[in-house]
Amino acid sequence: MSNVIAEAVKLLQANQAIKAEALMRPYYPANVNNSQFLHLYALANSHSGEHSLGIDLLNKAISLKPDIAEYHHNIAAIYRLVGEFNLSEEHYLTALKLKPDYAEAYFNYSATRKFEADDPILAELEQQTARADLTDEDRCFLGFAAGKIFNDVKEYDKAFSFYQMGNRFKGASFDIDRFRKDIDRIISVFTFERIRQMATLGHQSKVPVFIVGMPRTGTTLVEQILSSHPEIHGAGELPDISSITGTMPQHASPQTKYPECIACLPDKAFAGFADAYLRRLRTFDQSAARIIDKMPGNFMHLGLLAIMFPQAKVIHCRRHPLDTCLSCYFQRFRRGHEYSFNLSHLGLYFREYERLMQHWLEVLPTTPFELNYSDLVNGQEDVSRKLVSWTGMPWNDVCLSFHDNSRPVTTASNWQVRRPMNKSGLDRWKNYDQHLAPLRKALAGTAQSLN
Repeated sequence: MSNVIAEAVKLLQANQAIKAEALMRPYYPANVNNSQFLHLYALANSHSGEHSLGIDLLNKAISLKPDIAEYHHNIAAIYRLVGEFNLSEEHYLTALKLKPDYAEAYFNYSATRKFEADDPILAELEQQTARADLTDEDRCFLGFAAGKIFNDVKEYDKAFSFYQMGNRFKGASFDIDRFRKDIDRIISVFTFERIRQMATLGHQSKVPVFIVGMPRTGTTLVEQILSSHPEIHGAGELPDISSITGTMPQHASPQTKYPECIACLPDKAFAGFADAYLRRLRTFDQSAARIIDKMPGNFMHLGLLAIMFPQAKVIHCRRHPLDTCLSCYFQRFRRGHEYSFNLSHLGLYFREYERLMQHWLEVLPTTPFELNYSDLVNGQEDVSRKLVSWTGMPWNDVCLSFHDNSRPVTTASNWQVRRPMNKSGLDRWKNYDQHLAPLRKALAGTAQSLN
């Protein structure tokens, strides 16, 4: 059994939850009283989308071993994902009581609610961050946790210093020159002429809806609004389009890197990729008229998407550049987004994103729906109606009650999107302007105003 558990751990660490679940399933009947097995099997099921089963299995594990902090921490994470914030908070606090130096638990607990100035966790976090025996990972978790909570209580200078700590100890590395070259290559390949020449090679389905943009620009909120509609399903952030671009070179003759390889692919390949992607979407919902893929980074692939799905709708989410970049800097992304842990890199990345989006506006046959976050916040119903209309669906008033949508939300915004619309995210950068000189310098010349 130890070998099975070890292999399941490897698969979960590699984000292969479905394979981990399949591996463990035959052993479940013989391990219903094995708390370690139940814990891992719960994670495999939850990460595969079976959140209720994950909760049931973890509750069983906790009944067998109630003093294991990790069990409470992980069931808290699932409760948070499905919107059960009171239960999530209860288990995070239990985890911290059992293991007072549990840095990751502080970090995840910080995202469950808005904190008040008299909360004892403020003093606890300052004590924890002052410890001399912390690992870099612990300093990272605690920095982001303390930053978020001190931001809640409006101690902005202290919050920023903690966010700096979290970002510094993330240890991320980003090559802006390489990214610029990647953007250059995409622009050179996906020309006005090529996109139109290849527009008949894909699939005419109207099912996919793509929400793109920089992270932290309201993409989760837009998905929550649209997926409240009974005919629209939100599938979350899917890695599938990037995976397709990764496999394309092996189908090219001669083999060539993406994106250059699209000129070397047989015509039938594009319909094949599109069909495979549609089958993947249907695993989320068999009957929905529209299914949303809200992977923000798909802004890199809008030329390819115009070929694969010329009838699909694209929504481009935008937000004030300083608010966008600062919100990214305040977010500890689990993987990818290496640019986000340095203010200068954030600004330079934003400039390249902006450059590519301008190219798409010039060459795409159908211009994406341009959604400004501030417009949505200040005019919820008007913009929501336009969004639904853009997808081709009839209006439904339930879209105005998006915060009552019980669907699991796996992004960092899962607490915010279960609350009614508010303006707290507008002009957030003004609280931190004195710290933003490196970001302002990197953003200099951006097409959008920084005031």
